[in-house]
Amino acid sequence: MPFVRVTLYEGRSTEKKRRIAEAITEALVTIGGTTRDACQVVFEDVAKEDWVTGGAPEFSDKAAKR
Repeated sequence: MPFVRVTLYEGRSTEKKRRIAEAITEALVTIGGTTRDACQVVFEDVAKEDWVTGGAPEFSDKAAKR
């Protein structure tokens, strides 16, 4: 049973998430050989200020200069 967790900045619409989940499911069925009913896609929305890379929040000036 494929399980896919998608972590994104918060703010994506339900429609966008539905389209992303559909594309992932289709790829798992077509390429992975599984069934649609077996696929699970879970979205985790993270606030930008809670997403940190290299010790600096993603939205900070330091992160933007990378």
